[in-house]
Amino acid sequence: MNTDKIDIKFSRLFPWHFLFLALVVFIIGVAVIAEKTILSIGLMIGSVFILTAYSGTEINTADKTYKEYNSFFLFIKIGKTMKYGGIEKLFINRSKVNQRMYSRTSQSSIFSHNEYNGYVKFDDGIKIQLLNKRRKKDVVAVIRKISAFIHVEVEDHALPEN
Repeated sequence: MNTDKIDIKFSRLFPWHFLFLALVVFIIGVAVIAEKTILSIGLMIGSVFILTAYSGTEINTADKTYKEYNSFFLFIKIGKTMKYGGIEKLFINRSKVNQRMYSRTSQSSIFSHNEYNGYVKFDDGIKIQLLNKRRKKDVVAVIRKISAFIHVEVEDHALPEN
């Protein structure tokens, strides 16, 4: 294990309903493997592709590089490695998310909630979003682990949680 790298998983690449369908297709693939082997293997490979796809950021402090990537099958990471001079800060921001839902009668309702985002800012001004959660304490816990690894203080720009 390389102790100079930290790998921060950001989010899944597919929405929950795609993940659910992939799980159903995987179960169907397992159920029909004896009758339709080739089709079944194809369904299961496609399902595993969807179920394991996520995005993230990898920071290598020894080489002073970072990589924003998309990962497939848990080990194939596609992304460009970039150099950085130094890390200026880690910080937390709060954002308000509004979602408008329409009914059949063309009336709408707006649902709002706060999300907390963790970022890293490099000396050259580049900011990268590392994580996004609904609860501030979840973001703070992960950002503190990252902070301990790269030896940079965390700035909290988010207002107190309501």
